[in-house]
Amino acid sequence: ETLSNRYPYSCYKQVFVDETHEDYRSYATMSIMSVNLLHSAVIVDQVYTSRTTMAQAIAEQFFGCFISMQNWSDMWLNKGISQYLCGLYQKKSFGNNEYRYWVQSMLQDVVKYEEQFGGIILDPSQPPAPLPVGSSNAAPSNPKSEEKFYFSIRNLHTMSPMYIKALHKKALLVMRMLEHRIGLELLLQVFNKQLSLATNAAQQKIGSGLWGHMLISTNVFTKAI
Repeated sequence: ETLSNRYPYSCYKQVFVDETHEDYRSYATMSIMSVNLLHSAVIVDQVYTSRTTMAQAIAEQFFGCFISMQNWSDMWLNKGISQYLCGLYQKKSFGNNEYRYWVQSMLQDVVKYEEQFGGIILDPSQPPAPLPVGSSNAAPSNPKSEEKFYFSIRNLHTMSPMYIKALHKKALLVMRMLEHRIGLELLLQVFNKQLSLATNAAQQKIGSGLWGHMLISTNVFTKAI
């Protein structure tokens, strides 16, 4: 209901597996989930966790499976968009208080991580934007990029799992900042435009050169915004 585009695949299945490494994992037309998400109708508290996880898995069918990242450094984008769409479902289903509590917990986790280990860079492939230079302060002659982490954040295989989790949470907060900056309707228009281009490209032959629309990058998303 939130997106104007239809589900991009012909079917969707949820497979519940015992002793999974994570609560869910999304693949095209299918999501593998933990059996711990299944619960009796008597247990009310589990409804929030299970439905939120299932909504996140469905959102990743659009942004994550159908529209994939162009480079590994763009992984924050699909994760942030899918979490943002999941949050809209959570806000509609469970109310504004539950949604704001969820966002607040994300914010606290990101702040705690950055205070303890250092700042999180969403796209490490691009240099940071220069600081504004006023009349009183001059620009530094030799700016140096500081990396306070034990392993490099420029490669997915050397990134800490804790860093990746914090990066995903910060991606959601960035999407909320964009919502406050440009509004909900314009932000959803950007999502729908990307889905429309990807749907059109999926119906074309591989030699048409349109399959690039099924990939999303930070530069493309920034220009669309």
